[in-house]
Amino acid sequence: MKKAELLAPAGNMEALIAAVQAGCDAVYLGLNSFSARAFAGNFSREELTEAVRYCHVRGVKVYVTMNTILYEPEIEAAKDQIRFLYDHDVDALLIQDFGLFHYVRTCFPDFEVHCSTQMHIHNMAGIEYMKTQGVKRVVLARETPIELVEKACKSGMDIEVFAYGAICISYSGQCQFSVVTKQRSANRGMCAQCCRMKYYKEDGSKFEEGEYILSPKDLNVIDQLPKLLAAGVSSLKIEGRMKRPEYVWLITKTFREAIDAYYRNEAYRVTKKRQEELKLMFNRGFSEGHLFHDDVTERMNQYRPNHQGVVIGEVVDFYKGKVKVKLSKPLYQHDGLRILSEPEDIGLTAVKIYDQKNLLVNSANPGQIVTLECKEGRPKRGQKLHKTTDTRLLDEVQHHIKEFRRLVDITVSYEARIGQPLKLTVSDGEHIVMQESSMNLEQAKNAPLTKEKIEAALAKTGSFAYRIANFTGEIDNVFLPVSVINETRRLTLEKLDDLRAVKHIKQGKQEYHYHTENVFNRNYKYIIQTKKPREFDCENYLNVVENNTVTPVIHESQEGRITLINTVVSQAGDFNNDLVDCIGGMTLNVVNSYAIAYLLSIPGIKGVILSEEMNDLQIEKTLNAFEQRYGFKAPVYKLIYGKRTLMHIKDRFTNQKNLKFMCDLRGNHYEISYNANEVSILESSAFKTNNPFCMGSYLILDDETIDLKSILEDKKHEEFY
Repeated sequence: MKKAELLAPAGNMEALIAAVQAGCDAVYLGLNSFSARAFAGNFSREELTEAVRYCHVRGVKVYVTMNTILYEPEIEAAKDQIRFLYDHDVDALLIQDFGLFHYVRTCFPDFEVHCSTQMHIHNMAGIEYMKTQGVKRVVLARETPIELVEKACKSGMDIEVFAYGAICISYSGQCQFSVVTKQRSANRGMCAQCCRMKYYKEDGSKFEEGEYILSPKDLNVIDQLPKLLAAGVSSLKIEGRMKRPEYVWLITKTFREAIDAYYRNEAYRVTKKRQEELKLMFNRGFSEGHLFHDDVTERMNQYRPNHQGVVIGEVVDFYKGKVKVKLSKPLYQHDGLRILSEPEDIGLTAVKIYDQKNLLVNSANPGQIVTLECKEGRPKRGQKLHKTTDTRLLDEVQHHIKEFRRLVDITVSYEARIGQPLKLTVSDGEHIVMQESSMNLEQAKNAPLTKEKIEAALAKTGSFAYRIANFTGEIDNVFLPVSVINETRRLTLEKLDDLRAVKHIKQGKQEYHYHTENVFNRNYKYIIQTKKPREFDCENYLNVVENNTVTPVIHESQEGRITLINTVVSQAGDFNNDLVDCIGGMTLNVVNSYAIAYLLSIPGIKGVILSEEMNDLQIEKTLNAFEQRYGFKAPVYKLIYGKRTLMHIKDRFTNQKNLKFMCDLRGNHYEISYNANEVSILESSAFKTNNPFCMGSYLILDDETIDLKSILEDKKHEEFY
């Protein structure tokens, strides 16, 4: 049975080392550009080179995230980065952008590609299509249920599933809330975390569940690992590239223990002590998510959106900047603390702890009443004290990271003959390295080398990541300085490092080429989306109908093939159909010339609606680059009118029935729409803009009373009438 991979996050080199030492099989990380965690520490090219060598020597794979959309001026830099990663033996790329995907598959066909969850592969049809494109692995949407995971694992595609960490309330790759309201694109790694902000009912009153109505708990399915592993999941992913190394170590260590126990046919349960440690590292409350059918109450934490830690006490009194608390759990000096209060929580650090005799102490036990300095806020009696950072736990984990060494077992054979150099042969089971000493052995006069002495010297592997599991050797009555033995051992292990550091034999870069059999002879002036079929008094238009000739963005049950004609296709699963005169939809996040070209190479796609994230300057540069490279004008469309969907949410986010609107702190209202098992959050008023560059325009008329003529006669759209 092939063991599932444990995939750990690495926001920087310290977190990477922590992940490796805790027992991961692979790490995923980003460079300073083109990563969906733009605010993580990330890696420079020099650090990436070091990271790959460090990991490969220890048998760990390295996956690099380039899982953002790319604008035209960034393409050349992205190409250069791809070449660098390819040349430096990165094991795989995680990609969102269809243009980057097209370029990599064309120019580097032996570079392993994983479809990022940002690419929104969430059904069997999407998996089957990506198999035809040479994809090695799909990272399924977090919303995917276990039943679909089981089916996907039988498809022949490697399936990666999130097992722990933060959850997005919206389908990844389909959230526009941040870019529309904060001008920070989630598809560019700069999410403003709108789901962690306060929202209210339309009349300004609070929701019963809490003010953070869109905030989900964190995912934790460790108790369900046997089901995931039995399903055949290829990789279990821990979220957390923004987290500290201690977090990475503890979660990776816990999952390593659980996975290994499964393959030994042993039951594994997280101890109460470990459960509390996990909560102390970071938690918003834990849920098993849509993966294991938790309901909305189990999935959401709408009371607070941030790290909750654990409750360790209760406020007894507050007077002149000092708070008195009764403890229910231990407290240590320098622990990070939070008192849950209104209108804002009160944060403090246990710099000074006073006991009941007003003496300074460095720790306190359950049942004790202690006094802490509290310079901000006014805590009230009965409010809960949460510990959010445990200094002793951090110290303990840091000690483990520093002291534990992940080692690779090797065998060593040696030959020590008079008049010949010392000959070493080392094997890790895959590679064999031979090395001779720089000087010949001499016949011993006084204290000859013994088997014990030479093996003791060779066993001192120092900073190398090896443990000698077995020695074999032949030795005469010889002498050789220990310094020469040490040098020979060092050179041997350096050679083994060099061999282990390189995992892949490369074909090299191939020339970029492009081919499409589509004929672009049906270009519309307007693509008009409505809820029901309508006729309009204008020339050369295509009327498409929501959830009919506009395919749904969320189609979890989609599999097999059907024929789609004159349809706007919304997600990658639609590519698996027989398409006739179809249009690539706005939700495919197309923002560059290579992405346009890729979609136009799919049989039956005759045009593309560009992402609403593009401005006119970006569109102009993209269309110029497309025409220059491919020799014809791109048949593309731009959204000029309509309410944009800000979030696509599976099931629902509140138990409140018939919720039509919500509003934020600034009084902005957002419309809530329901469609089967999906909830959408939309702008409350229509987006409007002009279209100076694209061949055609795209309009969303979701209200039958909207008059097309009045929209087109608007001064901003004078070029259209």
